[in-house]
Amino acid sequence: MKVPLYLLISLLIISIFSCRNAEQKKESRNGKSIVAQPKKLTAIDTLLADLEILKKDTSLRHASFSYVINDYSTGKPVPVTSSNPDMSLVPASVMKVFTTAAALEILGEGRSFRTSLQYNGKIENRILKGNLYIKGGGDPTFGSPATLDRWGKTVRDLGIDSITGSVIGDPTIFNHFTIPATWTWGELLLPYCAPASGLTYSGNVFQAKGSKAKKGKYKPAEQDIQPEIPELEVENDITDAEDAPAETFLQGNPTALRMSIQGTVDKGNVFFPYSGVIPDPALTVANDLKKKLIALGIRVAGPAVDIENADSAVLSTVQKDRKEIAAAFSPSVAALVTLTNLHSNNLFAEHLSKQIGLSRFHSGYSESGCKAVLQFWKSKGIDTDGMFLYDGCGVSRYDGITSRQLADMLYYMTTSPAFNTFYNSLPLAGVSGTLAKYMKGTKAEGNLRAKTGSISRVKSYAGYVRTASGKRFIFSILVNNFTCSGPEMVKKLEKIMVDIACIK
Repeated sequence: MKVPLYLLISLLIISIFSCRNAEQKKESRNGKSIVAQPKKLTAIDTLLADLEILKKDTSLRHASFSYVINDYSTGKPVPVTSSNPDMSLVPASVMKVFTTAAALEILGEGRSFRTSLQYNGKIENRILKGNLYIKGGGDPTFGSPATLDRWGKTVRDLGIDSITGSVIGDPTIFNHFTIPATWTWGELLLPYCAPASGLTYSGNVFQAKGSKAKKGKYKPAEQDIQPEIPELEVENDITDAEDAPAETFLQGNPTALRMSIQGTVDKGNVFFPYSGVIPDPALTVANDLKKKLIALGIRVAGPAVDIENADSAVLSTVQKDRKEIAAAFSPSVAALVTLTNLHSNNLFAEHLSKQIGLSRFHSGYSESGCKAVLQFWKSKGIDTDGMFLYDGCGVSRYDGITSRQLADMLYYMTTSPAFNTFYNSLPLAGVSGTLAKYMKGTKAEGNLRAKTGSISRVKSYAGYVRTASGKRFIFSILVNNFTCSGPEMVKKLEKIMVDIACIK
């Protein structure tokens, strides 16, 4: 039987009102109207609300903000999905996860790097008629005093009591230009910008003691600087601190042997500490080994030199055909990755990047490492459009990555045989590394592992979360150009990460 149109419309209207009444859940009991309580917010509701609040925060008015939250087991977005996932932003030290993960995959967890003590020429009548060489292998940890002590004794035990030639540092496994081209000039003498040399020594950083009484240019006394840097000249431009906190730093050409000590010292202090980047690590280690030899009674006729800066007289005695008499080895790549991510070590990240470049292109240039890392991730199916790599550690403001690329790389690593090493290398909220002091007493403590990133106007996080209910998520968050202080932005982003850890 055909139903009239007016009857169908009437039934539809009745159905709509019935649904509305059911949703409102109003009942009348004993003449009283009872309204059902609103539904309790879920953890995802809270996360969504806090994300919306953060997007509208006045400190992000001029900022770029991007995040991705993905399911750990599938790599696909959870209901929260993402915001601006393909916006390329400056990542700061979060860049290190691309470098360290690639190092585990390309170099292998067990790989280590060799620094070799060598000589050329002949040993006759207790005389080495030739040179000693310290051949760098790109080990970022080389520089233990015990190693040089042992090497000095090794030379003595060969029956050598004099050397006609020089002690030569050889860093040529990496290229001569150790500093990435896009690092900021004003930072280059700060310890966190120590460049990766083929013969890195003592972290390529020196510690020194200055005196306000010493004005103008002078050479630091041997007892006032460790390690000693031959020919280093400093200029004291220190003034007394007034209202601002006391602070000292160095300025100058990072590869030159002349630096200016800038900043302020409290009025009551005469002496003050300062630190900076060793301008020529190969020369510095050669000088220290020569001093060890002399202390053992071994005469050395020639100077301590860096093979890349040696004069023609020394270069004429250099030979490629050398004999190894001792060696020192770096920790494994797995251990270096852990140290890099846990403590956000720029020097180690740059070394790993250059080692990747050597492995893929037989080139120790910083650019080669960046190219190799980029190509590797592209070969693993990650869309690298908008990924810009200018160093391995994230100091460069030319670096650019997206939160989607971060999340995709983190998901790829869950399928890698090296995943456990990579996962455990990331700081643990409230427990270890750069997150040791953060998110304590929250659901994130002990359950969130992430690499942190921080430079001026940049905060970033990327990692994994395990919730109390057993769910696991991958997340990445990037913020550039916020107007609040760094610590304030950290608190805002901590709230988001704790919300993720609360999802059930």
